[in-house]
Amino acid sequence: MALRLRGTAPFLAGGLVLALAACTTTAAPPAGEDSGIAFADITAPGVNGLDELVWNLPYGEPATVDPAFSSGESPSTVIANMCESLLLQNPDFSLTPNLAAVEEVDDTTYIITIDERAAFWDGSPVTPEDVIFSINRTRAPETGSTWAGVLSSIATIEKTGDREVTITLTEPDTFFYPHLATPAGAIVQQAFTEANAETFGGADTGVMCTGPFAFSEWALGEYILMERNADYWDADRAALSDALKITFNTDAASATTALQNGDINGSFNFPVSAIDTLANGGGSVTYGTSLGLYGIMFVNVNEGPMADPRLREALKLAIDYEGIREGIFADAAQINKTFTPKSAWGYSTEIFQQAWDETEAGVTDLDRARALVEEAGPLDRPAVLSYYADLPEDAQVAAAVQAAAAEIGLDIEVNAQTAAENFAMYFEADARVGTDMMIWGGWLDTQEPAAYYQYYTTDGIFNVAGFSNAEFDQVVADSRRVLNDDDRAQLITTAQEIFGSDTINIPIVSQYTRLYMSEGITGAVASQAFLYAPWAAAIGTVDAQ
Repeated sequence: MALRLRGTAPFLAGGLVLALAACTTTAAPPAGEDSGIAFADITAPGVNGLDELVWNLPYGEPATVDPAFSSGESPSTVIANMCESLLLQNPDFSLTPNLAAVEEVDDTTYIITIDERAAFWDGSPVTPEDVIFSINRTRAPETGSTWAGVLSSIATIEKTGDREVTITLTEPDTFFYPHLATPAGAIVQQAFTEANAETFGGADTGVMCTGPFAFSEWALGEYILMERNADYWDADRAALSDALKITFNTDAASATTALQNGDINGSFNFPVSAIDTLANGGGSVTYGTSLGLYGIMFVNVNEGPMADPRLREALKLAIDYEGIREGIFADAAQINKTFTPKSAWGYSTEIFQQAWDETEAGVTDLDRARALVEEAGPLDRPAVLSYYADLPEDAQVAAAVQAAAAEIGLDIEVNAQTAAENFAMYFEADARVGTDMMIWGGWLDTQEPAAYYQYYTTDGIFNVAGFSNAEFDQVVADSRRVLNDDDRAQLITTAQEIFGSDTINIPIVSQYTRLYMSEGITGAVASQAFLYAPWAAAIGTVDAQ
């Protein structure tokens, strides 16, 4: 699972570069069809590169560029251009070979054949030893990677040829294969990583990977600079620009100005408040498909003012979902009814759609909400809602939820947090003391909802609510082992019904990916796939310059 702070398709020859060559692929249009803003998962590839492509991270500076610790939008956006995975996640979320082809021999056996061209920045080839080292490092408990969970079914991993690695699983695992296109399947050079074990991924050392851009410099607090890998192993996908500079401006106003005047060439998921300004400027705003979710997560539902499920349900019924979608997210989102969004339905869509239609959520009913509050009785103290202060939309949503609660007789206090305070909330119980609910943003890594629900089982790493339901735990565990898509979809819809019936979370919207490119610039992936694929390689000028 990844944080805002942040069945697979057959192999297709050519991977990402052919998808980009197809120019713009239209997906589901945004709700505001008359907005004049494009909706596409890819944009036309650039013609010529820039001397230096400058891109901004609206969520701030990453703590590391080590792919094992890429659970956040800022680090993932940077790492995607440097450290490649065994498989490639394309803009439509299909998977193709990348550093390797992966053959599923049977339900528990996978043969990884490394591309004979694949090489690190120093020119050395990617070896089976590097693959084994990288995967073992990520899944090792002592590493502490949040990607370890999707690799936990590995029984053995061994070299079986000069360019071949064979992995056997303890049991069938629907999570394993698609996550080889995420940082769970990212390959780092063993020799470099071991030689720099204490500083690997940090500003002084960086990483040693295979991507189209190579780590060059990290000026803490200012930028990360990557240089074009002139000897990139796949010439058809080599970077156009000579350098990629990543900045960390989290101030919405100044970042927007820099985007408008061309000091910054582009940004993903820039503040919603800047949509109109940027759309009416000289550059381009594009919406892309996201697997993201955004809502309210209750914290420790076993005690405190929101421990009564009637009050949680009342708040759910009080929220003005359409008002938030249109007024705060400027039509750049869809109302979400279940914990995982519709865009995550990578298979068995009829089953998911039926469950969606039967789910009572995303609707406002103040009369029912007031009746539940009266039935439950008054709060002992105000409930505290925490949010990330530097995101204008978070502040606005927090205020909207507070106002909605007041309409039905619930007293909510809002608690603005720094980035560090808010990020800690996802991982540390002590950081959540004094908070009863929090704005919860994140995304699925693949179109496999089962993989996301595992994090919210009794012992799940993101189960901040303290939710514990034996049936839910069992259904989620079963869904991981069931290979038949329809059977798995039935299990997942059962899991989401159990999770939703206790109102552990209030889904609000699934935001579209927002992409801005300054005037004359094109080539970026617009879908969420930018997080795990080298999105900057094809960016360049619209015309030869």
